[in-house]
Amino acid sequence: MKKYLLFTIVTIALVSCAPKVTSEMLTNGFQAQPTNKIMIFGPKDSVPETVKAIGQVTVDGKKTSLRKQYTRAVDLAVKETARNGGNVLVVDNRELKDNRLKGTIAYTDEKIIDSLTLSVNRVNQLQHMPISKKPKDVKVMDDKEQHEIMQQQEALKAEEQERLMPVYLRRDSIYNANPEAYFDLTEDSYNNTTNETDFYDDSEKKSHDGVIKVSFGPDWTTSKIYYNNGRDYMSDITGHAFSLSLSSTGGRLFGWGFDLYGSMTELDLLSYRSSEKYNLTLIYIGPSAVMSGNLNDKLRLDFVLSSGVAYYTDNDHVGIGFGLKTTMGMEYMVSKKVGIGLDMLAITTIFGNPSGVNLPNNEVYGYRQLGLMLTGRFHF
Repeated sequence: MKKYLLFTIVTIALVSCAPKVTSEMLTNGFQAQPTNKIMIFGPKDSVPETVKAIGQVTVDGKKTSLRKQYTRAVDLAVKETARNGGNVLVVDNRELKDNRLKGTIAYTDEKIIDSLTLSVNRVNQLQHMPISKKPKDVKVMDDKEQHEIMQQQEALKAEEQERLMPVYLRRDSIYNANPEAYFDLTEDSYNNTTNETDFYDDSEKKSHDGVIKVSFGPDWTTSKIYYNNGRDYMSDITGHAFSLSLSSTGGRLFGWGFDLYGSMTELDLLSYRSSEKYNLTLIYIGPSAVMSGNLNDKLRLDFVLSSGVAYYTDNDHVGIGFGLKTTMGMEYMVSKKVGIGLDMLAITTIFGNPSGVNLPNNEVYGYRQLGLMLTGRFHF
């Protein structure tokens, strides 16, 4: 008896703490939608004019903190949107402090943008949008539009049933001829015959948490380049640089990575005696901290701070020292997995003084470089 009483108490406690989902609809005639085809807009997003409101949804956290369970709250709102026939959810974060998440249930005939559907990356973007900003009001769908959409959905449903009728007849004929053979008609054969996808299939968008970045471009050495054992120097010299980096954020705002950088600088040293070529090669490698996020479904910003080991070689010396590298970049997503962008970088390297080189007071032997890099980015 005590076990049953304890079970009842725990069950009541769990139910009482569970978020409550309610919705108020302007129409009840729309057909349910797949949850992986619901676009989610937040307070900072620009909602297209083709999106029309058909209802409202509220997730009430009661005694549960929706800030800590934001992913669950958005998921519940998406499911309620799909159940009521909407394919757009406009999230309002303003009442999160009161443990409520509100949203507008809407519908659009436009193509679904996969990057705006439910994913770890999308939820992270929504959570970091300003809470105080009021989303732009979505225009309410009028009765004529509602009626037209319901007619379209009914027509599509009839066409789908007619298309699937041969499959149903085939199953019936197999069952009537040999009931045992009916069970040999597996789900795979059904899908191959109908080319049908499951209502909740694997096409749901997954966030690409890892990025491989390959960069090339000019660099400028802004520090002094010493030669003739430190007796002479030049500065503001242009060279060529490349960079290879690997990073992963795990669907969050911050993450970790690894950076490789190299530059090659060649210049002519002129003196009263002769002219000779001076070659400087600088290589840097080290771990990095990454901060990245999407401005919209096409543009992405990232900031990288890295510290590690630096190596240089020139006409007279070779050395190993310390390096600090910062990069700020913007990316344009060409596809779901490929992007192009521009990176601005700055790197500072410090080495011990080579033998025989005496520098002025308060100066250290090393190089500072700035770079502007064209980047290719591959998401995985």
